[in-house]
Amino acid sequence: MTENGKTIGGWLRDLREGRGLPLRTVAAAADMDSTLLSHIERCSRLPTPEQSAKLAAYFKLPKGEFEAARLAEKFFRENRDNPAATRAAELIRERVSEYRVNKRQNTVKKAPNKQRTNT
Repeated sequence: MTENGKTIGGWLRDLREGRGLPLRTVAAAADMDSTLLSHIERCSRLPTPEQSAKLAAYFKLPKGEFEAARLAEKFFRENRDNPAATRAAELIRERVSEYRVNKRQNTVKKAPNKQRTNT
């Protein structure tokens, strides 16, 4: 789900219709058929990560934001009836800062020096 509570499918439909684009045009830009895009917009399917990247690029949206919305939607669909889902979401939120710190530390670390050989 997106920050405003819309499903990723509803968000896509709003973007497409707001720009007056036919389903087939957007589907072609994402290398899918219009039937699949229709299923995504009606929330009966989720786009793959690759399709999400293509849709984000087509609509000039931040790729990470679109993928985050797709992952959140996937989590919700797979766990909506699980009583532990709320706690799982809380644990994810708690671990986000830890993940960011670890990721930052990994990217800051210097790559090991490679020994050069004289040729």
